[in-house]
Parts: sequence; structure tokens; C-alpha cells
Amino acid sequence: MDIIQVKMLQAPAVFKNDEQIIFPFRKAEALFYYLIVNGQATRDELVDLLWGEVEEETAKKNLRHAMYKIRKAFDMDIIISPQKSTVMVNPDIKIETDLQRFFNDQEEGIAAYGGEFLQGFLVKEGEKFEEWMFRNREYYRDLYISKLYEKVNGCRERGENRKVEHYAKLLMDTDPFDERAYRILIESYGREGAYHKAVELYHRLTEVLDRELGITPDAETKKVYEETLTKRGKEEKGSGRWKANVFFYGRHKELKFLEEQYMDFVQNQGAKSILIMGEAGIGKTKLKEKFLENVDNQHVYILQANCYQAEEGYPLKPWNQILADLGEIIRRERIEIPQLWKNIVLHLFPIFDVEGATASHNPVEGIDRVKYQVAEEAVLEIFRKVAGKRKVLLIFEDLQWMDTMSIGLLSFLLRHQDTKQILLIGTCRNGYGKKIEPFLTTMIKDQRMEKVVLSRFTREEVEEFIEQALPHYVITREMKNRIYRETEGNAFFLMELLNTMKEKGTIGEISGKAQDILKSRIIDISEEGMKLLNIASLFFDKVTLDMIHTISGKDELELLDILEELQNRYILKEVDHGEEISFEFTHHKLREFIYGLQSPARRKILHNRIGKILEKSLRNDYRDKYVYSKLIYHFSNGGNKLAALKYRIKNLDDYSDFSHELFPILYDEEMDEEKYACLNQEESIKYLKDLEEELKEVKRTEKEKEEITRLEIAFYHTKGRYCIQEGEYHFGVEAIQKMIESAEKIGDFVYMLKGYRQMIYYGIQIHHTDLMQEYLSKGLKLAQRHHHQKEMGILLRLQGLQKLMVGRYEEAEETLKQSIHIFEALSKQEDRYALNIAAAYNYIGEIRRHNMKFSSALHYYDKAMHICDEKKVFRGITLFNTNAGQAAFDMGDYHRAKSYFTKAIETYRQVDTLLGRSTAEGYMALLLIREGKYQEALDYLKSAEAYAKKLQSPYELGLIYRVKAEIKIQMEANDEVRRVFQEYLPLPPKAYCDKGIELLCGVKGCYEVDILKALRRDKD
Repeated sequence: MDIIQVKMLQAPAVFKNDEQIIFPFRKAEALFYYLIVNGQATRDELVDLLWGEVEEETAKKNLRHAMYKIRKAFDMDIIISPQKSTVMVNPDIKIETDLQRFFNDQEEGIAAYGGEFLQGFLVKEGEKFEEWMFRNREYYRDLYISKLYEKVNGCRERGENRKVEHYAKLLMDTDPFDERAYRILIESYGREGAYHKAVELYHRLTEVLDRELGITPDAETKKVYEETLTKRGKEEKGSGRWKANVFFYGRHKELKFLEEQYMDFVQNQGAKSILIMGEAGIGKTKLKEKFLENVDNQHVYILQANCYQAEEGYPLKPWNQILADLGEIIRRERIEIPQLWKNIVLHLFPIFDVEGATASHNPVEGIDRVKYQVAEEAVLEIFRKVAGKRKVLLIFEDLQWMDTMSIGLLSFLLRHQDTKQILLIGTCRNGYGKKIEPFLTTMIKDQRMEKVVLSRFTREEVEEFIEQALPHYVITREMKNRIYRETEGNAFFLMELLNTMKEKGTIGEISGKAQDILKSRIIDISEEGMKLLNIASLFFDKVTLDMIHTISGKDELELLDILEELQNRYILKEVDHGEEISFEFTHHKLREFIYGLQSPARRKILHNRIGKILEKSLRNDYRDKYVYSKLIYHFSNGGNKLAALKYRIKNLDDYSDFSHELFPILYDEEMDEEKYACLNQEESIKYLKDLEEELKEVKRTEKEKEEITRLEIAFYHTKGRYCIQEGEYHFGVEAIQKMIESAEKIGDFVYMLKGYRQMIYYGIQIHHTDLMQEYLSKGLKLAQRHHHQKEMGILLRLQGLQKLMVGRYEEAEETLKQSIHIFEALSKQEDRYALNIAAAYNYIGEIRRHNMKFSSALHYYDKAMHICDEKKVFRGITLFNTNAGQAAFDMGDYHRAKSYFTKAIETYRQVDTLLGRSTAEGYMALLLIREGKYQEALDYLKSAEAYAKKLQSPYELGLIYRVKAEIKIQMEANDEVRRVFQEYLPLPPKAYCDKGIELLCGVKGCYEVDILKALRRDKD
């Protein structure tokens, strides 16, 4: 049965069985909407509504014509006229509208209202229709607002604050000048204690009213706001707390400089990024926080992240939070980002989940990894896109712990922002070291950054600090001098000492060491409080309430009471971390001090316990990579070398793009084996060597032989893939062979299959069909024995490729169709095998091409590329376009060939892929010669030959000689071609033909051999 869906509470749209109906003209569409709303109408009513300005006879003719066109558009009698004078919607047709849901469903009614009635819909010369439309629009809008207030009132009575806030925000979106909604939301924030949100909301209302209407909020709104502020004041006074973060002393010059740079930034006047520098505890973070208090986030997006010493060795770790927040902004603000940029950035940062459900990949074969430089460009372009809506203030704490690649990305962003849309505010300790020094030197030299160096407070400043911090205490000059001597003007120690004085109500005795100042801060904390501090100190960043609960075994309510004590003492603070409740130390020195108080044995036991708890949270998908650094940290400090090594290997596997695979299996929520282009070659080699040494050490000291064997297997798998990727075939194959041998010994069929596949991929690269067949036979038997359908599908596809490569075309096509059949069956359960199907279509295209059925080949290549477009991925596009380009070229369609090769080369420049690249660039050289672009053709030929030599594929090398032979023949007939190519191609055409034939004779069914023989005959 046909289903018609009509959306009118937004920009209107009509669908029949999920396909959109396109109306032939506006008045026909208007007629349809009018009848949908009213059910039926008289012909006179409709004529008057839409054609009242023309003669009656013409108007009625127009009505009949419109009804006919509507029926034709739907291909059904959706509009009928049972009586001559009446027109109505056919009651026998099922029609679903958002208006029905809006009126009939109390729960979904609000969700059904997606916007104004017939939003953006206008009818030329249809004043009466527009009067009807605007009247209904106003009515539905008022009814929607009424429904929202009904919901708000019900939720307020039930104390459901979150829902109150949700519906109040919807009210504000519908009518930004309705102060009732603002009052409701301010009151709700007050009840929750979110006073900063209430203040921000009131200021936003004041700004909107002043800008748009030239008025101020009414008396009732001001009253609600003032009552909320009064409530905040009473709570803070009644709490008896003296929050150190409320108090701020000095740094006026530095603060003013920060504010001046910020104002220049907002006003496009050439601001410089700022690095706040100084020793630990000097007040860098306090200065940054004080500055941020006065930053209006209506003008800028604020993106913040911390760098941690424990994560210093993990590439791009500090950027994860930045990209996660950036993705959230893009979703919230509905900023359009090109799909290619999203895909590229997702390779580096799976957490950059703009769609809300990351499409992830399980690679299968080929070579296609994202170039890091391209990923940098994509990140920059996304920042530019976001900054085009609102400037970006980028905050990084503790830059001295930032890894090399993160520094590189930060430098790239700051150097390439042409419109000054990104401003960095960073903090960094003195003695920052070699890693960050080149970055700072370059930034300062290029006038892009300035340092703000914080010094310790002088004796006079310490005295003033004490007087302002403790205005009700009488402190002698001698005591002030003594405080200065003990703290040496360091802001952190000064504040901690004064906190102790405030809490104890007396000055008391001051010891002679900074350590003792810290000890005095915790000396009278309860025993249970100290237990929690000991647990929290084991975490280098923050600790969740759930984790504290799991480790301590205490009831959550009891924990919250203890944690409140620690917050009141300003030792711990709550951190806003999504839905999780998390806590961290107010200063890293407090954490380090409390951590140092625990015995090594206690720390070791607890670190191990935490590591095992974190292991249970692993999900076997892309999210695990964010936990690996924590697991390594805890297991390393817990002395668990085996577990630490296990996650170091996994971490390398995730942070190095060793992907030898071209056609992935798409996952909706998982990233089984997708790799990210992060480590450069030097870092990768060093990491591999370090891991190999650790593996040897673990083998000497640990007794868990099978576990060590599994680690060896994982390590050799990683090493083998990397070496083969880099063209180090000897070391790569040796590592994969060791991996297979070890996996066979312990019967690990999953790794055995992975090893077999790596050897097959190696065989593809070097065109070694016997090697491919050896491991295909092993893999197919093993997959069949374990009923592993996915592996069967992959291996049958590769078997089809192998048969294609040896010229057994009929068998190859039959095998490929078996593979497609398996993946189509699997796709009914999980829609993630489309690219394997695309790969099979590509190989069928290759069969057709090798049989010189070029038109049929292009049909299959286009099918493969359509799947890539549909799934919005670029992996595979390189090879599909290259193959299609060859087919088009050899059938003489040079225009189409150039289109394919251009697309291939554009994508090759974005990925680190060798397979097919020399072919695309070699053929492009021939096409450019046809266009008279001889120098550009030479550049392409040189590049093509370099890629072919690196790949070492006899087929691709043979094709290069075909290209050389064809160019050499053209040199004899064209003086300009000869002038450009004579140095590069000094041999006669026959020499290039002979070498090409020699290389291609080893490739079964290669019609290019006949082309070369024909070229040679012509020159004999």
C-alpha cells in the first residue's frame, strides 16, 4: 500500500513511499497543502483562493489543470471530485502528516513542530492563499507555545529541572523576546545552583532586547534575576567556605596585556597568541582563569585542553578533547563540513564524531593511508569553517608536556590562519626543553606570539597579598616577613599557607619547608578523606566518582559527603566532564605531594588494581585507544610489565597507520583495525626497537609463556605490516613468518588468518601469484574449518584476484561472484560490507579490461565507485579510477580517461598509496602530450617511474615502459616533444618496447604485451 508523507511544520516537503514528490508549479503545490489541511473545499473556494484575479472561466480551467498535474505527479488519484462542486483528498489513500502528530499526540506533538507552518513557502499572485497561510502559521505557533508552557508548568511541579530547561529553551528559540521563558530558565538555574548560567542568560537577554528593540528587561525579569543573585550570595556566605579561586591578587599588567590582545583579536586588529610562562605554582593557571572570566563566549568559541606528563609520549593526545568539542560545536551550530574533510580528520581523531555515530573501518587489503600533511590541511580547513561563524580561542595548559606531533599541528594552525581567526592562550613552565623551543622561537620571530613571564611576588607584594586575602586578621610585620621567607613569593605555597591559617582560625607555627606547608594543609583531614585523596592522587588527570566508588567500595552518598569536605578545603574540585562526575586536585603539586606520602608497595598494588578495572571498560572498538595511555601508565607504575607491554603494542598499532588494506568493512560503532596516520618514520622505528627490547626483557623475567607468545605475535604482526608498507620487504616478510609460526603453535586461528592475508597482500604488491595461491589455500581451508563467513568472503575475493592475475578469467569471475554473494548475505545482518562488494566489482571490471571489453569494464568500475560515493569514503577510489582510466584510454575515449585519471591523482595526493599510482601518472603523461603540455608530461613521467620502482611490481614497471615507448615514437614526429624528453628517453623505441615486453610477459593475460609488440613491429 502506498504511503504519502506530508511535512508542513517546517520547509514543506511531500513524499510517496520515501521518494520526494516534485510539483510542476507553485499554485498546484499550494492547492495540495490547502486540501491536506482542510480535507475538502468547493471549486469556487479554491478558485477564489488561488486565481481570484483572473476571469472565472480561465480560473476554473487553471484549477482543473492543477488537479491533473497533482494526480500526474503522484501517479494516482490523490485528489478526487465526487461531486462536481467539491474537491477533496482521496480518503482511501494513507496520508501521514506532521500536523496530525502535532494535534493528536501529546508526547510527540512538540517534537512534530519543526518550524513555522509552510516555512519559506510563497505563491506569486496568491494573496488570499498567503493570508490563509499566515493565519494558520500564527495559530499553530501560538498552539505550540501553549503546549510548551503546559509542559514547563508540569515539569516545574514535579521538580524536573532538566526538562524545564529544555522546554524553556524551545520557547526562547520560538520567541526570543518572550521574557517569561527567560525568567523560567533563570529560576531553574538558580534552583540548580548554576548561577553563572543565570547571569550569562540575563546578560544575553539584555543584549538582545537592547539591540533589537532598544529596551531593557521588564521589572519582573529584573526581580527574578536579583533574587537569584541574592540567593547565590546567601549560599556562599552560609557555606563558610573561602574559595581560593575567588581571590585573585596582582598581575594587573599581565592581565591587561591579555585583555588588550583579546580585544585586538575580536576586532581583527592583528592580535598575537600568548604563552604564559613561569615556574610551577607561580599562578599561570590563575591568570588564565581570571582572564577567561571576562571573555564573552558569545563572541568566541573557547576550546580547552590539558597536556599531561604521563601522556607526553602519545601523539596528538591533547588534541582529542579539542576535536571532540569542535565536533560538538559543528553539530550544535549545524555548520556544513565537506564529507572528505570529515573522513580525513576521523582517521586521526575518531572522537571527532560530527554525525553522532562514527562510521569506522576494518581494513582488508591494499595500501591506502591518509597523508598526515593532508590531515593537517583538513583540520585547518575545519577550524577556518568554524571560525567563519565565530572566532576560536584555543587554550592549552602545560604545553611543556605536549608531544611533538601536537606541537606540529598547533604550529601549522597558527602559521596558516590568514584571517586571524584563531588565538592561542597557553601556559608553560620555565625550562620547557628542546621539544617546544623551535616552536616558540619561530612563533615569536614571525610576530605571531608573545611570552608573558610571571615572577615570584616581592616582599612588598606578599605583604599586600596577605592583607587582601585575610583582611580580618592582624598579622605582624615579623610574621609577614617569615611567611615571605618560607614561601619565597611562590603564589601556590603562599595560598596554601593562608588556606591553612584560614581553616584553623589562627596563624600558629610555621615550619621551615615548603613540604611542611603542604603537610599542614592535610594534617586534620579525616581518615576517610585521606583514603580518598590517596586514591585520587594515583590518577594523573582526573578520577570519576564511579572509579572512586569501585576502588574504595564505599556507598556513593557517603563518598559525596567525604568529597564535599575535600572540596570545602579546596584540595579537590569537581570537573565538568559530560555526564560523568569527576574530580581533580586544585593543583598538581598537591597531587604529587599526597602521591609521594604513600609507600611504593601501596602505590604498586593500587595502580595494578586500577589498571584491571580500566581493562574491564574496554569495548573492543575505536574508543579503546583513548584508554591505552592510562592502562600503560597504571600497569607500568604497578610493575606489571607484561600488561604494560601489551597495551604499548596496541597503542602503536592504533597510532601508526600501518594499513595495508584498501577495501574496508564499514562499522557503525566500531573500529576494529582502522589505523591512524600519526607517527612519522623515525618515531615508528624507535618505538618498534623499544618494544622489541621490552619484549626481550619480559621474556627473561615473566613466566606466562602463552601470554608472552601472544604478545610476540601481535608485535610481529605490527612490525611486519609496517616494514612491508615502507618497502622493507625482507624484514616485513620475516616478521610475518615469525608471527604465523607462533600463531600456528598455539592454535590462534585469528592471527593465523591475519598473517596469511598479509602474505597475500605482499604477493599482490610484487605480483607474485604463486605466493598468493599458497596462502590463499591455507586461509580458505582455515576459514572453512572455523565457519568464518567474513574471512571466506574476503579470501574468495582475493582468490578471484589471483585467478585474474594468472589469466583464468572465467574462474576468476565465478569466484568473485561467490564473494559478492557471501557479502550480500552478511549485509542483510550488518550493513558494513559494501566496500568488499565494490572491490569485487572492480576485479570483474579488470577481467573485462584484460579481455579488452572496455565498455563492459567501465560499467563495473563505475558500480564500484558508486558504492564508494554512497558510503562517503575515498579509500578505493584511487585504484577504481586508475583502472577505469586505463580502460577508457585503451578504447580511445581520451576525454573520459583524463577525467578518471585526474580524480585518481587528486586522491593519491591525499593518501600514502603506491598501488596504481605510477599507472595513473604515466598515462596522464601520454594525455598531456596530446594536449601539447610537454614539460608537465615529463614531470608526470618522472614521478610515475619513481613510484613504480618503489612498488617493484613488474606490471606497473612494464606499463611505464609502454608509456616511454609511445612517447619515444612521438618524439620522432614532433620536434618539441623531442626537445623536452631527449635527455630522459635517450634509447630507441625498440629498447623500451623490449623491456616492457620482458616485464609484462610474466603477467598472465596482459594485452599490453600485444600493444608493445605492435609498436615494435611499426619501428622494425
